[in-house]
Amino acid sequence: MMLPVVPNSKPQPAQPEIKRPLAEIKTSKINLFRRDNYFVEEAMGFHGHSKKRSGLKLTFWSWMSAFIDGLILISISCFTIILFSILMKSQMLEVLKFFMIEPNIVKMFVGAFVFSFWIYLIIMRIFMGASLGEWSCQLRLGQPTQRIKISYIFRVIARTSLILLTGVVTLPILSLICKRDLVGELTGLKVYSLM
Repeated sequence: MMLPVVPNSKPQPAQPEIKRPLAEIKTSKINLFRRDNYFVEEAMGFHGHSKKRSGLKLTFWSWMSAFIDGLILISISCFTIILFSILMKSQMLEVLKFFMIEPNIVKMFVGAFVFSFWIYLIIMRIFMGASLGEWSCQLRLGQPTQRIKISYIFRVIARTSLILLTGVVTLPILSLICKRDLVGELTGLKVYSLM
């Protein structure tokens, strides 16, 4: 709805535009990493290891994040099998029977699943800062200052590889018994909680 124009009203004077000198614009640095809100963790009080979730609680939430990531990869695998059955113009049961009958194909499928899980965790942690499971459980690997260094990439690869090579359960149980993050101490990349 438009308001009617009042005939006796005076137009407002235009505000003068403030111009910065050209030298000031050229010399000002573009800061890619602002210190106020670039890391989501700062807005949530990420200043160190959380006292609310440590020890058994932190281990439980780490397992929950791994479970969520596993569910995501299982759903992607199911979608891939459905897509494969559509492309081959066969029924879903025939494709599943084919996978179950041949033991070599099952081994290959499990190997591809573990490799996909490894790649997924590394790529998500390097480029996004956390996997979807860690993001939903509000966990992060390393401090924000560690994540902007090149060495973070190698530490993520080392931590992910070490956990997957020793079995997803072995090192977390040993860490729980010792009451410290053994993998974090070995790789220099500890799990931190945002809550």
